[in-house]
Amino acid sequence: MNSPRFPHRFALCARIIAISGAGILLTSTLPAQPAASRVDSRFLLVFDTSAAMKARVPATQYAVERLFFSMMNGQLQSGDTIGVWTFGRKLRLGELPLQSWLPQNAAVIASNITNCVRLQHYSRSARFDVLMPEVNGLVQKSERLTVLIFCDGNEVIKGTPYDNAINSTFKQNESALKKAGEAFIVVLRAQFGQYIGYTVNSSAIGVNFPEFPPLPQPPQPIAPAETNPPPPPPPPVPVVTAPPLVIVGTNVVTTLLPPIPASSVLSNSPPVKMESIPPPAEARSTPTNASPTNAPPSIMAESRTNAQASSGENSGLSRNGALAIGAVLLAVAVVVIIVALVRSRRRGRGSLITRSMK
Repeated sequence: MNSPRFPHRFALCARIIAISGAGILLTSTLPAQPAASRVDSRFLLVFDTSAAMKARVPATQYAVERLFFSMMNGQLQSGDTIGVWTFGRKLRLGELPLQSWLPQNAAVIASNITNCVRLQHYSRSARFDVLMPEVNGLVQKSERLTVLIFCDGNEVIKGTPYDNAINSTFKQNESALKKAGEAFIVVLRAQFGQYIGYTVNSSAIGVNFPEFPPLPQPPQPIAPAETNPPPPPPPPVPVVTAPPLVIVGTNVVTTLLPPIPASSVLSNSPPVKMESIPPPAEARSTPTNASPTNAPPSIMAESRTNAQASSGENSGLSRNGALAIGAVLLAVAVVVIIVALVRSRRRGRGSLITRSMK
């Protein structure tokens, strides 16, 4: 006898195989996360077990399989934890143990969660006031947290920064989703104890996840403060200029030269006119080796100096001119001597008759 559940089991096995293959394929194509940016990331799936959700169980199961088939739209990373809660009038925790995500275990994780949804007891209505205090407490303890709430939208949500926007979306779309047998999927995201965004989705369309803000940069290492600052550099050694050396005899002493008086330096001194002083008549007749008795040596030296200077000044010839005249005279004398020698030789020879008579 054929079991009426056979087609359903066959479809479930096909889904599990497809999820496993997709998980392996996505694992090989997704880039690896840098080790420096790795944080503790949690995913929490919460299911409403009110009576209105019983007709929406197939849509909820299909949405769960699709989420794990896509690895939460690429949001799941190896090592992320996945928890499951259910709530109605009370909150029920721990019906499934906390699971660590590995892509190769995608089919098993999806199957465990869909079976948990199917085996729930659906009755009465669900109350968000028993759920949200626990969710807010988990937000405070998590570095990154993604909460997915599968619900019918009949109840008012309280306890999030987005209550008004979420309740308004419930009110506008509740009747349309009820006719289609689809469930609402509310996504809340938090990072380092603060909510960072939300979306309200339909199980028929898919789920959009708010983007996490960039992780804060690691603190830069602080250079240790120097306890003892380095000593200041020594001041430059002043350059001392020694006074000039004045050598007197055999003694070497260091004496500052006396400054030149300002009155002895003239800016424009007039030229000195040298006058020729003829030597006295007595000096001309006196022999050179005789020294005058009356004239002091200083006067004689002065007169000699003046005579020499005056003769040089009155000659009117420069040294070069005198040399030129002397050279010319010497050349003329040489020529005269040569001519005289030639003539004397010619006169000395005479004629042959004259020399024979001699």
